[in-house]
Amino acid sequence: MPKLCFGISGAFGYNTPMKRTPYTPQDFAWATWTAEDITKLVPQIIAEKKAGITAVKKIPDAERSFENTIALLESGGNTATDTILKIELLKNVSPEKTVRDAAKKAIEVIENKLIALARDPAIWHALKSYESGAWKKEQKTLDPEDKKLFHDIFLEYKRMGFDLPPAKQKRVKALEQQLAKLENNFRHNINAYDDYILVTDAELAGLPAHYIQGLKRTKDGRAKITLAYPDYIPFMELAQSEPKRKELSEKSLQKGGLKNMKVLTDMLKIRAEHAKLLGYKHHADYKTETRMTKNAARVHTFLEGLLKKVSRAGKNDLTELHALKREMTSNPKATFHQHDISYYGHELQKRRFHLDSEEVRPYFPLERVLSGTMSIYGTLFGVQFEKLESFPLWHPDVTLYAVKTPKGEILSYFALDLHPREEKYGHACAMGTIAGRETSYHGDTYTAPFAVMVANFTKPSTTHPSLLSHGEVETFLHEFGHIMHFTLTTARYSAQSGYNTSWDFVEAPSQMLEHWAWEPKALALLSQHWQTGAPFPKDLLANLLASKRHLLRYTTLRQLIFARFDLALHTTSKPKEPAKLYRDMVKRDAGITLPPKSIFPAGFGHLSGYDAGYYGYMWSNVYAADMFTRFETEGVLNKKTGADYKRFILEMGGSRDELSLVKSFLGRTPSNKAFLKEIGAGE
Repeated sequence: MPKLCFGISGAFGYNTPMKRTPYTPQDFAWATWTAEDITKLVPQIIAEKKAGITAVKKIPDAERSFENTIALLESGGNTATDTILKIELLKNVSPEKTVRDAAKKAIEVIENKLIALARDPAIWHALKSYESGAWKKEQKTLDPEDKKLFHDIFLEYKRMGFDLPPAKQKRVKALEQQLAKLENNFRHNINAYDDYILVTDAELAGLPAHYIQGLKRTKDGRAKITLAYPDYIPFMELAQSEPKRKELSEKSLQKGGLKNMKVLTDMLKIRAEHAKLLGYKHHADYKTETRMTKNAARVHTFLEGLLKKVSRAGKNDLTELHALKREMTSNPKATFHQHDISYYGHELQKRRFHLDSEEVRPYFPLERVLSGTMSIYGTLFGVQFEKLESFPLWHPDVTLYAVKTPKGEILSYFALDLHPREEKYGHACAMGTIAGRETSYHGDTYTAPFAVMVANFTKPSTTHPSLLSHGEVETFLHEFGHIMHFTLTTARYSAQSGYNTSWDFVEAPSQMLEHWAWEPKALALLSQHWQTGAPFPKDLLANLLASKRHLLRYTTLRQLIFARFDLALHTTSKPKEPAKLYRDMVKRDAGITLPPKSIFPAGFGHLSGYDAGYYGYMWSNVYAADMFTRFETEGVLNKKTGADYKRFILEMGGSRDELSLVKSFLGRTPSNKAFLKEIGAGE
């Protein structure tokens, strides 16, 4: 396996064999941990983390070097970090409530303890000692990823407030511990939220037979429609019953519950106080300092600039849907609501592009999408995938794969957990569980990465396979792109491994790979009728491709509302009541009146983890669209272009400034022209 390094004549890499030991079934014993197992691990994790920090503290100031201070601080407790991530995964995917609850409690305890361990003034002293001593001599000979690691770690500790008076330091530490617990509760309340509506067969009019057959029923024969995506999205698009769409939409706007509104209020207060104590104007400035944007003002300028370009067009999309509702209901006074958008959007798509999303679905059986995705990524990145049997996993639905070189050498592993379960993580994501890294400073062995793709696609029934909508195909490509980013890494340090990049760039590599859902050559590999094996019909394909911009200005506007709402919450010490603030923004920017008791923020999971960072989806999309221009010109299955993308973007992770990586891949300075053209705002 080639090991990439930046230190040779300014080049991006040279070949050095890096041995990766294959995993065995015993290495996956953690997948079946019990609640008791997890509880017993907590003191072991804390002890290992403490030992790593203690080792750094013991080095005399006169003997400090990059290796025994910076590299050791980064790598100390790597095994414990892997264990934490395994527990975090089980908290989100385990089918056992006792395991999920034990994992939740363990994460809370660990986070509090690690905050206390990290906030050690002796470590700050060690870093400043190294900076004023050996750093001045070593930096001339260190590789760029080493220099970046030092700068990142130094800034991380500086942001802990060690230069503050003791009383303020103590308060900062207490706030961080409180916040860790609140954020954990916020995510848990969303995952655990369980609600549904009941509908009669008559109220299922408009929905396909395979959907209806997969629904659970009550004793009186009514069907349950839950808030899980495989239930929710088709119902909102296809159900002819407006009262039931309204009921389901309003249920969705209660997700997380009132208790999460209280949690959110507490999180916002703590974040504001925390940022002020550390000398920042607000939480958004604190969070963006370590990202590509560097400050909230730049984020604000970016979002407002985009809003000017798409606001009118986004509203026009909704005006068109409103007119369609009045026509279809024969009611010139019919009002337009949130619960109408998906339904009339689907109807307009059928009329304008002669495209019914349910007509497309039979051509996207999940197994074909999976094999096609592996074929595409295997071709582009020069890897192969092997399904593994006889490994213990947390649920029978989960499958495990090895990623190998063409010669059969192990690179990494990933698992696919693709169907809904009670209290499983309810969206789609990739969860990195074992970070790729050298096993020692400039070592000759490498830890094989492992990641999990979590999704909630319809589960196969006795009569139908799991059939994806085209939007779900995009989601699949996106999340699998995260898996590739994480598992194809060659970064030296776990802190820079895989998608451990700036948070406002982390989505770009995966967003770029969504484009393959719109490319005929790629679609030929991704699609096949589940019954006949027939390829995608030419006329249907033409209609699908023609619909690419359907409601794209509105969906861009919707993303901007999310981003501006998130930013507004975190650029003031006293935000308006969040639920009302969101309702007001939707009314002003999109012209949609939400129910007065809706509490969308309670279920907006990005407010924990992506706080002051939701803009990153749009920011990274600009880079994604620009990076795709090379494939657009050179070929979407061009092996050389794919190899360059793997070399400059996927393998590098966060080991170099992200802008420099994009420049290296493109051979020029990035611009927003491709993105504006893509959404129809650049013409």
